[in-house]
Amino acid sequence: MSQANTAGRVHTVCLVACTSRKGDHPAPAEFIYKSPLFSAGRSYAESRSDQWFILSAKHGLLSPNDVIEPYNESLMRLSDSQRRTWAERVRKNFNARVPPGGRVIFLAGSAYRSYLAPLFESDGRETAAPMSALGIGSQVAWLQKVASEAARLAHMDRFYALLARVTASNAGVCRKLAEQSQASVRHERGIYFFFEEGEMRMTSPFQSRVVRIGTHAVSEGSKATLWTRLRTHRGGGNGLGNHRGSIFRLHVGESLIRRGELEPIFTTWGQGQSASAEVRSGEEEIELAVSQHIGEMSVSWLEVADAASADSDRAFLERNFIALLAGHTGPLDLPSANWLGRWSGREAVSHSGLWNVNHVYESFDPLALDVLEHYVEVAEGRRARPEKPLAPSGWRLRIKTRDSASGQIELL
Repeated sequence: MSQANTAGRVHTVCLVACTSRKGDHPAPAEFIYKSPLFSAGRSYAESRSDQWFILSAKHGLLSPNDVIEPYNESLMRLSDSQRRTWAERVRKNFNARVPPGGRVIFLAGSAYRSYLAPLFESDGRETAAPMSALGIGSQVAWLQKVASEAARLAHMDRFYALLARVTASNAGVCRKLAEQSQASVRHERGIYFFFEEGEMRMTSPFQSRVVRIGTHAVSEGSKATLWTRLRTHRGGGNGLGNHRGSIFRLHVGESLIRRGELEPIFTTWGQGQSASAEVRSGEEEIELAVSQHIGEMSVSWLEVADAASADSDRAFLERNFIALLAGHTGPLDLPSANWLGRWSGREAVSHSGLWNVNHVYESFDPLALDVLEHYVEVAEGRRARPEKPLAPSGWRLRIKTRDSASGQIELL
């Protein structure tokens, strides 16, 4: 299992549902089920968990190497009472094979989870069902994509492991933006990462996924600081803000308007780089809602104390990690069904699962992970601050971008 956990090693078990398509002869359970969904689920379970089992309508809990004969039984044909009995049998067998506590990932439909998940949770085990919002075809496609992009997933795991160290270097706290102040955001320059309640990584479903990456002062002579940028996103103490000064606020507000079908009311949102007092007054309701929504997000940041420049290490890190999470083929960690960004009119937002538009379709340079780790070690007191940029000279000239319509990749 390649994922890193922020609170130490946690035993994770994956449960893969049986399928109706089976071989004709007795075989180990991991080979008797023949559907593409089961094969893809097995690949996920083997790579993303410490231990895995099969949920069988007939046998209950099966180890992958348990030899069984073909059968024709389905949980869908059982009554509620029979499903409860089945779940209790699975729970008893599971507890005999798996240490107490830990985490359980279900790659199984609601018929398997509905009674079993609450039993596990009552035993003190965390549960997750990362594919619960996907149809069967989408589940197969996503699982196959995860398997085919193993190298990218390894980069993502390293990125999130480094983010855990970023949080630890900030006294182990990743607080809501509404709770931050100039005193808490004490670094002048840095790169920041936002998280939203309920948005978890599908590839590591007990880990929060990043929903926005940003920085500041990426033009020569800029005086913007980390705190002034975060304060602009948050809004003022009265709850009001200026979406014309924060593209983050712009996108969140647009999504709130589209979700509420309020376009006929808020016709001026996003219009122009400035607005009259009368126009701003008419937008206050949405500005307040945006401040509330963004203020509830948690934020973590890393000090990167380099000069204001488009070639800065901060710009290098921001561009590359947006590109890594968004991906040329789309995100591996899909947003939840209720994520507000799904109502965005910006294809880059709804496609990527990020509140970012710039750099979503660009290429990723794995060297960015080494640069990030270097700055993490500076924050941890294990290295001195670099005296010159760590990003490779001329890196902006080598960025590739993908056209969102044609899929063609070109140099910027």
